[in-house]
Amino acid sequence: EFICENIPHIEMIRMVNSGTEAVMSAIRVARGFTGRTKIIKFAGCYHGHSDAMLVSAGSGVMNSGVPDSAGVPKGCTEDTMTAIYNDLSSVETLLESNQGQVAAVIVEPVGANMGVVPPIPGFLEGLRKLCDGNGVLLIFDEVITGFRLAFGGAAEYFGVCPDLVTYGKIIGAGMPVGAYGGRREIMELIAPVGKVYQAGTLSGNPIAMTAGLTQLKLLKEHPEIYTQLEERGRKLYEGIQEILKKYQAPCKVNWLGSLGSVFFTQEDVVNYESAKSSDTSAFAEYFKYMLSRGIHLAPSQFEAMFLSAAHGEEDLRRTLDAVESYVVRFAQTKRL
Repeated sequence: EFICENIPHIEMIRMVNSGTEAVMSAIRVARGFTGRTKIIKFAGCYHGHSDAMLVSAGSGVMNSGVPDSAGVPKGCTEDTMTAIYNDLSSVETLLESNQGQVAAVIVEPVGANMGVVPPIPGFLEGLRKLCDGNGVLLIFDEVITGFRLAFGGAAEYFGVCPDLVTYGKIIGAGMPVGAYGGRREIMELIAPVGKVYQAGTLSGNPIAMTAGLTQLKLLKEHPEIYTQLEERGRKLYEGIQEILKKYQAPCKVNWLGSLGSVFFTQEDVVNYESAKSSDTSAFAEYFKYMLSRGIHLAPSQFEAMFLSAAHGEEDLRRTLDAVESYVVRFAQTKRL
């Protein structure tokens, strides 16, 4: 009730137990609503480990999905098509070649599973227009961006309204919880009201709901948290950019709000292909050095850095000092 009262594009919401379950369920109701079977996702965007979403990124636009995990039959992914993030023409091509067959386009509004890759201007707006023009539902996977970029997530931040949205543990203060919601006419198809079945014994359990409601009320009552996070993100990530530029290090920094990534590549990172140009061995050296300085980063080039309200000025200063120390030490070596 609290979410529906405070987020305009969510008229009904169903609690589940994880982001994976939320996406799986949103895909099912999208298919039930449209009567279509095909789904378009984007290379480099991760939507949990349900069979239909475990599709190899490949290169370029794919006409049919190739399972990216042992144990997933090809038949489970043959209706999942992959487009190129930040490339509307790749989506348009798939829609044109599969007219009347696509149920939904699902996207991380900010790519955060290939490192952080923000949408270029007009990308999300273009997806909304393409979906509207083809009778296709637009699903925002906000497992990472929901309640992080803004109280209303990326949809509020960018001013683009999805038909469905998925959330993960962020709505439960880290407890095992997820949710999917959106337009009433879609969500009313879910059992017991409608014919799209979804259920879970532990969904909506009182411990996770209490933790989540407590956190969300705190965020709603203190919108300055988002302003502070934006300012701290700017200070940290622009600070890293300045250090890299000062020492002419061949790296790129992508960031948005509290999310950020350092890519060990000279190429601008705008999609999965450009993200893969990163030197993962160099990142491993960077990770180990930062860890030795007490800075705990995600141990993968393709995971995001997350700032929280708990990070203060001293934390930012220590992090920037460690980055500069690393760059000075390794800038003249082949490792950087």
